[in-house]
Amino acid sequence: QAPERVVAVSVARRVGRDTMGDDGMSASELRNRYGPKGTASDDGLSASQLRARHNIENARHDGGGDSTMIIVAVVVLLAIAAGVAYKMSQG
Repeated sequence: QAPERVVAVSVARRVGRDTMGDDGMSASELRNRYGPKGTASDDGLSASQLRARHNIENARHDGGGDSTMIIVAVVVLLAIAAGVAYKMSQG
């Protein structure tokens, strides 16, 4: 084998062992490894694991109260604008 291929295979094996090798770990072992102050370094974690470790919510919003409040605010502003326009037209 060429030296480049040997390096690539060893890196692939190491990465595969680190990412998929935790299937047999208990929940407490996973928390000790990936949780806050865990033994795994940040640069070895996925984005999802980093968000969980540092208690950051996912940026994707799946509906909820935020969009409802925006809709209510837009309806109220339109009602106020319609009332002002009506008053000005009555003059």
